[in-house]
Amino acid sequence: MSTKEQTLTMIEMLNEEQLKAVNLILQGIVSLNSEIPNKETIEAMQEMEDIINGKIPAKRYATVREMFNDIMSEGGDE
Repeated sequence: MSTKEQTLTMIEMLNEEQLKAVNLILQGIVSLNSEIPNKETIEAMQEMEDIINGKIPAKRYATVREMFNDIMSEGGDE
């Protein structure tokens, strides 16, 4: 019998209160997994660290208008 089959068999033997407790535990496990950043997020975090540490030059703007003009001129290529 597989681990999944054993677990489902045991779950069927639980009463409603015990099921609520198991449900809370499982929700906690699932939410922990969803907090793990994906590859794209990890790369973005590394890029930000590199900018902070001076490994990558950061763009600088004198005004907010200058920043928005630069953003809008990029044309959404990404």
